[in-house]
Amino acid sequence: MKIWKLGNGFVSDHLPYENLLSNDDRISVENVRDFFNHVSPGDVIVNCIGKTGRPNVDWSEDINNKFITAMTNVALPLVIAEVCREVGAHLIQISSGCIYYGTAPDHHSWKEHDFANPESYYSKTKYACDLLIGDLPHVTNLRIRMPISDRNNQRNFINKIMCYDKVIDEPNSVTFMSDLVRCVHFFSNKKIAGTFHVTNPDPLSAADVVKEVMKYVPDHKFNIISLEDLEGLVKAKRSNCILDIKKLNNSGFYMTDTGKALEKCVSDWIVSIHSTP
Repeated sequence: MKIWKLGNGFVSDHLPYENLLSNDDRISVENVRDFFNHVSPGDVIVNCIGKTGRPNVDWSEDINNKFITAMTNVALPLVIAEVCREVGAHLIQISSGCIYYGTAPDHHSWKEHDFANPESYYSKTKYACDLLIGDLPHVTNLRIRMPISDRNNQRNFINKIMCYDKVIDEPNSVTFMSDLVRCVHFFSNKKIAGTFHVTNPDPLSAADVVKEVMKYVPDHKFNIISLEDLEGLVKAKRSNCILDIKKLNNSGFYMTDTGKALEKCVSDWIVSIHSTP
């Protein structure tokens, strides 16, 4: 068995596997099969390709960008899943937990089988993909949220949130990339099909992350605003939700304690920003 990855973005860069794409490759619905020449039966494909928009998901709200968002987030994974079935490969689809908004039906946390209520167009496309491939017997669908890394990268939640002088203090599930890397390797070996929430045990707010960074950057200034204030500043409502991870734990995989993960990640991120040219 060999593990391959698809994608040249933020999530893919963290995964230590050979990429089926070069940095110059453009993959589309029409040419997916061209990239599977080296894939053998029993191999694992980790699909990290997704269109989130730059600088954020508001990009996908523009009518001119909706088609490419849907093609990348819905049609392309469907074709990848079909080609994986044809060649006998197992697909790990990196999905999103930002398909839920607000309080869960049980007033505690959203379960994998709960019907979602996506608000943004980006989230709608991610949920559409989940509904179509999440139950296929050769697919593992991993939902992540607000990915936090120790790398100095503009797609990193720490980098994003430190650019704002106004943040919210709403608890949200988050995914530390170091844990996602371990999780992908776990499911690559186990090949357990189904949809799993891959978030750390306890939620964090944007304010929590900023306050941790301020241990190293005490002069940073920010203000806490309400969800209502935030919605007045963006085109699309942002997902705020807490995901249940019992199913993940029952599979035999456990995420790192959130507080410990945050402390280490921010400490390493500070080193990273000082070492980046």
